Amino acid sequence: MMQASDLPVITIIELTPKASYREEALEAIQTISLAAAGFHGYQSADIFEKVTAGGAIVFAIILRFDTYANLTSWNDSEQKARQIALSKNLFKEVTPEVKLTGLEFWFENKQQKGVVQPTKWKMLIITVCIIFTLLHTLMPFIRQLLRPIGMPQMINTLVGIIMMVTLMTYVVMPFITRIFSKWLFKSKG
Repeated sequence: MMQASDLPVITIIELTPKASYREEALEAIQTISLAAAGFHGYQSADIFEKVTAGGAIVFAIILRFDTYANLTSWNDSEQKARQIALSKNLFKEVTPEVKLTGLEFWFENKQQKGVVQPTKWKMLIITVCIIFTLLHTLMPFIRQLLRPIGMPQMINTLVGIIMMVTLMTYVVMPFITRIFSKWLFKSKG
């Protein structure tokens, strides 16, 4: 039986660069993600940039490892410590690292602090319902839209999946998480 520690894990770190060090900070983040790529179990890294309501730039680095143990190996490594030490003067704020396994990364509750992650069965029900709905609404629409172009079915499916996952990550799941927050999340204590 697969243990939770054997599941893939995602770690997210948000870093706010000092105003005059934007480019250097981005290079440092890219160097850190390249260093992580040399570790056993590394799967991928994504770097996102967002601008806050106050106009500050925040970088988010999302690292994926195949197991929690391999992520821990990276987190406890001398290479990571060295890269962080070399770049710490470039950032004015670093948020605490968030580690997620399975579906949790789609179920963030930013409105309420001090809540426990939803149970896996609740995340499963919501995710299945959303994927089922998108498969029967979005995918036919995409096929219809791309049919005149004459693209192969495999490309149509790939485009559909990319659009589905993007919508789920940035639009649908944050919206659904807000709507069902009372059912999904329990307060700590």
